[in-house]
Amino acid sequence: MSSIFTSKHLQPTDEMLGTALGKTKELFDSIVFFIETKFDECHTEWKYYGLKIGWSVKILNKKRNILFASPENGYFRIAFAFGEKAFQEIIKSNLPDSIKQQLHEAKIYVEGRPLRLEIRKKEDLDPLYQLIRIKLDS
Repeated sequence: MSSIFTSKHLQPTDEMLGTALGKTKELFDSIVFFIETKFDECHTEWKYYGLKIGWSVKILNKKRNILFASPENGYFRIAFAFGEKAFQEIIKSNLPDSIKQQLHEAKIYVEGRPLRLEIRKKEDLDPLYQLIRIKLDS
């Protein structure tokens, strides 16, 4: 998962993010607002992961990673890691089968099973919000 922001010495600003994301900046802001208003002690931070990956926005609850957002040109990608308890909740949920299948097929790491989503339109938000709730409740 790579970002369009790859210069180590230039941490992206909100203005740069808005220019890169275009109309999807509103969706990005909605996700941050959702997390910050529904869950205590959440915050965002930019993190540089090297030239190949570039800059990503990390959203945390206290010190726990919730998700990573990597800006692209006109959209952004979200990455999660789900532990076994959250994975079982997702499998039992009404989330799309494509999400469940991606998690079933994912390699299991210490952090959990990775899941990556592209956020391009408003309809992408409802499953994402459900995943965030599961992540923070497990």
